[in-house]
Amino acid sequence: MSTEKLAAQLETRIFYFTIVDQKPNQIQISMYGTPYTLIKGEEAWHNGNSNQMNMSQPLIDAVVKVVLGE
Repeated sequence: MSTEKLAAQLETRIFYFTIVDQKPNQIQISMYGTPYTLIKGEEAWHNGNSNQMNMSQPLIDAVVKVVLGE
């Protein structure tokens, strides 16, 4: 688990998060106290089934870009 606060920019807003766990096909983060699991699909990353709240696809793309260093 990383304690480093990362930032994903979506349009004019910045969303801060920390990485909880990272595997080749799965990223777990905490954003504003809410846990999110992102799953790598065939064409894109998407929300995990266990997420309490769903993250928008543009925000998923922004978070994955930061985590993967793209």
